[in-house]
Amino acid sequence: RARAHRGRSHRGRSGSAQERQRSSTQGRQGQESTPPMPKRPPAATPGAPGAAKVPRWSSASVASAIALAYAAGLGSRVLLTAGGDPPPSTADAFSHTTHPDMATDGFNWTQLSMSRANNFPSGTIKYLDAATIKERGAMHAWHTTFARSIPALVSGLGDDVAASFSGWRREDYRRHWGEKDVVVAFSPDEMFQRGVLRSGLRRLQAPHRQRMRFDAFLDAQAESERVIPPLEHVAVQQSPSRDLSDFGLPPLPPFVEELVSPTLQARNLWVAAPPKTSVLHYDWQDSVLLQVSGTKRFTLIDPARLHTAYPAVMLMENLVRTGAGQFEPRLTSREVDNFPLANITHPDYDRHPLLRDAHVMTVEVPAGSALFLPAYWFHQVESFAAPGELNVAVNYWFQGHSLATRLYRTLRENVFVNCTLPAAPGQLHPCRNSVLPEDEG
Repeated sequence: RARAHRGRSHRGRSGSAQERQRSSTQGRQGQESTPPMPKRPPAATPGAPGAAKVPRWSSASVASAIALAYAAGLGSRVLLTAGGDPPPSTADAFSHTTHPDMATDGFNWTQLSMSRANNFPSGTIKYLDAATIKERGAMHAWHTTFARSIPALVSGLGDDVAASFSGWRREDYRRHWGEKDVVVAFSPDEMFQRGVLRSGLRRLQAPHRQRMRFDAFLDAQAESERVIPPLEHVAVQQSPSRDLSDFGLPPLPPFVEELVSPTLQARNLWVAAPPKTSVLHYDWQDSVLLQVSGTKRFTLIDPARLHTAYPAVMLMENLVRTGAGQFEPRLTSREVDNFPLANITHPDYDRHPLLRDAHVMTVEVPAGSALFLPAYWFHQVESFAAPGELNVAVNYWFQGHSLATRLYRTLRENVFVNCTLPAAPGQLHPCRNSVLPEDEG
């Protein structure tokens, strides 16, 4: 008998072979600083020949559905199930799916949903290694991580890259990268974004950014450190280079090129002399972070409990640097919605009591390793490096799923009752107002 899984619905071995192949093809094609929002696809012309008839969901309807889910206690994944035993504690938590054969019977798009609390051993994430990905292929990595919205630390994925920069000091970077252009952020302290109150309204304050040569960045970094505490904090947040080959860095993450390349959205080069913190936020794209030098610590919140971080919409305020360590705030008309109200490292449970129920995980990414981070996972990033060295990393963002698909998966996970699983003997089935006989349980 298939075991019951908390709050998950599926269609079993759904559809024809052609449908399963089409689903597999869809899956294959699938901030620190945040990449640009994906463009909305053009709408189909109503009434056009062959146009599919789809239900018209207003934004208010969708919001109401989500609100009802949370009001019913479903947002924390305390969901209605069809009864039955929970997965055995000795089993591999990452193998559990909505269908008992999914892990060995290929890829079924209809069975995927947003991250599920039962997918994660307490307090940790999934661990992979480069040898396994090389042996089993990039799409196996996709199916077991991004497709299920499961983050994973991949050891050894960037070993060769990290080895080529091992032991580099600042003067080594100056010698090799000094003439290359980069985009540099200046912040009054190590928090490179923050929420601020202006006239009783909360805004997101973003650092001053400007384009300069890499050697000028190193000079600004050295100047800021002449006094303690530093006058300002300086970090590279991007590079105008399209493929980063100018820096001796791979244009795509090793061993998963076929996964990232078709829908690559952006690449970011991160360089900083610690301390540096990018505060809690989520990105709209799936991403691979390749750590080249130093270590990053990620604090993550499962998007299945998105509400516990107190998501918010606010206007952005840019800092304008008027001199070394001197900044003026300038309000913009840009709205941001991926930075929540909660402070994950210094929580205020009186103001944000739901944060106690957040599913929080912490992972350290050392040089040579990579982090697979699915879209919509809140994350705060802290950078570390040995004295005299720099923290260097590369982000590759790609569009693994459409936003519409993700919205559907979220609603499916948090609102839909799973009617495909049997009720335990003698228990009411949630999809019928009757008691099923034991032989049907």
